[in-house]
Amino acid sequence: MLRSLVFYKPFITFVVIFSIFAASVSVATQDLVAADDITGGASVFVFRVSRKKPQEKTGGRNVQNGRSRGSSASKMQAQLAVNRKRRTANAKANAAQIARNRQRQRNAKITQSNAITAKADTFLENNSLDQAISNYREALKQNSKNVAAAHGLSDALTAKAVVTAGDSNDMAALPMLEEAVKLDNRNDVAFAKLGDIYMAASQSAKSLESYENASRINPDLADVYLPLGNGLLAAGEVAKAEMASRNAERLGVRDAEAQNLKGIILFRQNKNADALKIFDGVLQTNGRNSTARYYQAMIYDRMNEPERSIAAYREAVTAEPAFAPAWFDLGVAYYNKGEYIEAASAYQQTIKYDADNAEAHANLASTYRQLERYPEANAEYKQAEAKGMKNNPDLYSEWGFCLGKTSEWDKSVARLETARTISPTAIDDNNAGWGYYNAAQADKTAKNAAGANEKLQKGKASLQTAVEKDPKLDAAYVNLGSTNNALGDFKAAVAALTIAVGLRRDWIIAINQLGVGYRGLNNLSAAVEQFKRVTTLDINNVLGLYNLGEAYHASGNKKEAKKIQNRLKQINPAMAGKLDNVISGKAIINETKRKIEQKVPRIPRLPF
Repeated sequence: MLRSLVFYKPFITFVVIFSIFAASVSVATQDLVAADDITGGASVFVFRVSRKKPQEKTGGRNVQNGRSRGSSASKMQAQLAVNRKRRTANAKANAAQIARNRQRQRNAKITQSNAITAKADTFLENNSLDQAISNYREALKQNSKNVAAAHGLSDALTAKAVVTAGDSNDMAALPMLEEAVKLDNRNDVAFAKLGDIYMAASQSAKSLESYENASRINPDLADVYLPLGNGLLAAGEVAKAEMASRNAERLGVRDAEAQNLKGIILFRQNKNADALKIFDGVLQTNGRNSTARYYQAMIYDRMNEPERSIAAYREAVTAEPAFAPAWFDLGVAYYNKGEYIEAASAYQQTIKYDADNAEAHANLASTYRQLERYPEANAEYKQAEAKGMKNNPDLYSEWGFCLGKTSEWDKSVARLETARTISPTAIDDNNAGWGYYNAAQADKTAKNAAGANEKLQKGKASLQTAVEKDPKLDAAYVNLGSTNNALGDFKAAVAALTIAVGLRRDWIIAINQLGVGYRGLNNLSAAVEQFKRVTTLDINNVLGLYNLGEAYHASGNKKEAKKIQNRLKQINPAMAGKLDNVISGKAIINETKRKIEQKVPRIPRLPF
């Protein structure tokens, strides 16, 4: 029995040491950015672009100039009155022709239809819209070809729709306007109001088409050019938007909204100084004009003046607290400055006023990640996915990392696999391997050896794919080496880790793992050399010191092992105690006792 214990002593020692390493020291889930040297732990996560990748502003997209909803009801009614007078004037000018037509109209229904139309005209002039509509319809029943009745009904329906729509441009007015333009395809006011209704409903294509129809029918319809210009800008038609702006100016429209449109066009043309001059002029008249302040902020941002930019964004949201795009861009500005608490606050406001903004949820998640508020980050990534961001590999990759930080490893692996499906790059293969490695460690802690082995095998396959795709991806070699160490394939581990150290000479995480690999091969001199290198690069590296002390002890150099133990006492007494157990042989005795107890069958208790 004694000879048997002596024979197994080296093996038992390594098992104990490796179990102490795995169970007593938590695996630090590190992230790696290509330009940085981040060390520690046993696995390496790689962000797809950069851990601190700058976020992007809206650039003014989907920001409606003044957030207006087209012309006011009074202006629409006034234009209808102008149109009605024009129709009456035209009718009088053609009085002789009308008289001749009446002589030909021997049909009683036609005569009756004309009489009812005249009655309806009176109701319309008196703004009795329901009675006008009813009489025009009756006139058309008598004579479906009565053009005057059709046009009168079109005007009456448009007037009724303007009232129904109100300031909010209620969609209830839509059927009336659609009927109005069918009755008279030159009803400019109906088309203009259709544009307002569609704009309010965020149906930009239909809105733009309606405004264009209105301006084509009546080139002097002044109020249509501002919403038309804004719609064209949203569609990316900057040149056409500029023409609409000039038409508005030609017709005497020079209010703040018109000036903002002009300034936004200059902004889109990258004429920053000219645009800033326009917005400054608007703000001199009205310092609380949120649109001018918002674009002023974006110009400052272009000019690389972040402090002035942030100040302008803050003034924009002070003037208009529900201005979600301004809150969003303020969040981006703070995030890119590294002021994450302020960025989180701005994104929270964005979501308050625009709850379905998937990008805002994703940016807030990234901000929480920077603040190491991982549970909150995971919740926001979930919201971003639910709001439609389902094909973004960056989102799933970051989400997988944050789930790892909350030790939800199975969920982490699932998200990292989704990222890999969307973007099958070497980095995504590496990160999937990272997830599997750490999920396996969790299974080991839960004493699920079969589950751990299955995950390590999957991780190994992912990491082998990663190094095949990118032979210079150092992180993948470290993770592959760590995984092979965990599987007990120390030869393969040493091979992978040697490449990692060759790619990055003084990378402590790789050197430490390489030492573990040599220790597994029982190449004690090589193991000591690697652990000494670790502690030279970082004199207080706890794992390096522990491994070095154990390797010295295993090689018979008790004196140096004791020195290391004394150093550890000053740095990490707990690890010093574990090393003392190895040096004293207590760890071996305890491990042997445990194994013997596992093999001895338990005697069942008698029932008394």
